[in-house]
Amino acid sequence: MKGQAAPAPDRIGEIQAALAKSNSYDGVPTGKWDDSTAGALRKYQSAHGLSPTGKLDALTLEKLGLGSETAGVATPTPPPNAAANRLLSRSAQRDEIKNENQPE
Repeated sequence: MKGQAAPAPDRIGEIQAALAKSNSYDGVPTGKWDDSTAGALRKYQSAHGLSPTGKLDALTLEKLGLGSETAGVATPTPPPNAAANRLLSRSAQRDEIKNENQPE
């Protein structure tokens, strides 16, 4: 399965309410992602200096007050059991061993 999963209806309702609060969305939040929601999102993105794609992204959610304050600031951290962390751990272990064997 490629791409990001669609937001749950409750989350879409939150997004619609935030868009309505900013006067970008007209109507009552329905919890359904439709053309009027995408249009409202484009309007909001354009008014706030974001790329007006009509698609959700971390920076748009952050500007709406629904996302992380660190969105777009740094690369995501992989989960603790991710392959990247295991590889990093092995590399760090090798470096540590190498440093221990070096004369001072």
